[in-house]
Amino acid sequence: MRRPEAWILAVIFVALITIPLVVFAVGLRPEPNQNRPPTPLPEVNASGVLDGELTPQLDAYLEDALFIAPGAVAANALTDIALGDSPSDKVTLGTNNWLYYTFSLSRPCLSDEDVAEFAGTVARAERAVAATGRTLVVAVAPDKATIIPEFLPPVDTCVEEVADALEALEEPHALITVWDDMRKARADERPIYFRLDTHWTNAGAGVMGEAIVDAFARDGWNEDAIRELGVVEHEGDLTVILGLPATEPTEELEVALPETEVVKEIRTLQTPTGEEVTSVVAVDFSIDGAAVIPGHALVMHDSFGWALTPMIAPYFETVSIIAETDPEPGYMWPDLDAAETVVHVSVQRELHETILERDLGAGFVAAYADSFDRTDGGVLAPGARAEVDGRSGFDHYVVVELEAGSDSAEVRLGERTVVLVPDSPRTAFTIGGPATLTTSDAVEYSFISITR
Repeated sequence: MRRPEAWILAVIFVALITIPLVVFAVGLRPEPNQNRPPTPLPEVNASGVLDGELTPQLDAYLEDALFIAPGAVAANALTDIALGDSPSDKVTLGTNNWLYYTFSLSRPCLSDEDVAEFAGTVARAERAVAATGRTLVVAVAPDKATIIPEFLPPVDTCVEEVADALEALEEPHALITVWDDMRKARADERPIYFRLDTHWTNAGAGVMGEAIVDAFARDGWNEDAIRELGVVEHEGDLTVILGLPATEPTEELEVALPETEVVKEIRTLQTPTGEEVTSVVAVDFSIDGAAVIPGHALVMHDSFGWALTPMIAPYFETVSIIAETDPEPGYMWPDLDAAETVVHVSVQRELHETILERDLGAGFVAAYADSFDRTDGGVLAPGARAEVDGRSGFDHYVVVELEAGSDSAEVRLGERTVVLVPDSPRTAFTIGGPATLTTSDAVEYSFISITR
């Protein structure tokens, strides 16, 4: 930090710490809540600011002295921010008032082998869905730091290298990446990411929307159909994490295709046992008019799907948009069965969890297991082991199902462990070579082979 700035901050904090004194002056006192004396007011001087020793002392003082707890949190956060420190290790402070999600910056780099594994996993998912007569698109949303890195502080991160490696992939055909398109879109007048939030705006989501629509209907995207709904104040999720909720203005957008009316209905999902799923939002859209993309589609998404929804829903004849990226839970099976087209949307920072570690290809095999011819297998008793092996020229899977009447079973193959319950009674494992399948309770297992 430059010394003139530090002297200015010292003056700011002399003012800041007088807040508790004003509170005390009007006769308000906090209720005692700890068996220790309150932290005394530290001495505020330039050397303390420059050395960084003042921050923890002021934090402790403000926490004890302020009468209103939320105010104490806010004051603590302001103390840290003004001294150049983030109040939360989950948020990285950028320049020009930009905030970044630390988790996205700390994601592991991808070796050439990792990139090949990612491409292979998406390709297996594409083949599994295609083998049922359906079409799959896997769209990876760029992290903010990938598209707008210039406001980052000096940090060791692989976000841009990961993006470049995935953008360079020419296969699988199901994969949609829009890093280059998003960078070009920055030249437009509409902001494509929020300064204070982890997510893209409607304008940013529209770049992905165009790529998805054009994947099904070449030149189907209609830029002139984007309608401005007005400016609203958007509360940044990163400011909430910091304890300093703040908003920024954003232009809300939606697509309104000519001579097309959209009907929307919110629906509650159900598990195989009939339990309602309250944690996952499902919205059904249909249109009155000529469809750009005929048939019924399912869009599975993470939090980046919310801004995407109004940009793509009008293009489908009918579409169910569900806030879930895992095809394996039982409550997803009816919608996967009903869909002719499946669109999977997840953000770059989560690709390890949603695609690699979870094994997206095996997830779709589990969901569509009843659509395939299954061979061999049998019942695996508790504590028993089944030796399995891959098949040359095929994507080979073992499908494992909870036996009727069982409450749960923990099944394991290689490094992946899955717990089966009546509401999600089936899983699948990719078999790439010799492996051992084990279970904690009785399960049924069988094999599925899909031609590469």
